[in-house]
Amino acid sequence: MEYNAFVYVLAIESSGPLGGVALLGPDESLEISVPLGAGRGEVLPELVRDLLSRAKIGWEKISLIAVDIGPGSFTGLRIGLSLAKALAQVHGIPLVGVRQTEAVGFPLAEIWPGRVCVWIHDRREFLYMAWVDRERAGAESVFSFSEALAKVRERSNVLLAGTGALRFAAQIKEEASEVVLAPSALSYPRPSVVAQIGLARYTREGPADLFSLEPHYVHKEVEHG
Repeated sequence: MEYNAFVYVLAIESSGPLGGVALLGPDESLEISVPLGAGRGEVLPELVRDLLSRAKIGWEKISLIAVDIGPGSFTGLRIGLSLAKALAQVHGIPLVGVRQTEAVGFPLAEIWPGRVCVWIHDRREFLYMAWVDRERAGAESVFSFSEALAKVRERSNVLLAGTGALRFAAQIKEEASEVVLAPSALSYPRPSVVAQIGLARYTREGPADLFSLEPHYVHKEVEHG
């Protein structure tokens, strides 16, 4: 894909408590981020319409859709991916998936001199954990808080980010003061970052298969069974 005046990337983020949509264009990017609650199934389509209206473009200008596939909220991922697939199919637009650990970790890896670790909080109090550098995000593993913290403390100069880091921030400061916590604003995946990563992935790998792309769920019993 050549990045020119006719290329716009639409991104959908619904993996956690904050989400939204973004439009990445050749000259500017637009982003709408909002808290996502039980009504995200109605909110996200409205945000897409609002975004295109603000940008004053139609669907014929959208050349790629990128969507956060998780890990994250079970319901949120299903809603976001279903919307992305429907839009891709109706308008004949290629689709790519981006993992939440990539969307949170890659921007931080660009500026942090040490290791970046992303924790995503699961409502059952488990953590999805992945190490991220500038080139790749490692596979997620599922740990309890104490297990994950022990893994982080095995390494030095670690920047810890993600919704899991926010959830356990007080305990981390008390038990592992040497671990640096990313600012809360940088611990949520941004739709604009999903768009950037999605464009890079499409350029390298091409589109995902519309029918086989599924939410990226990670199960503790698989990791430690």
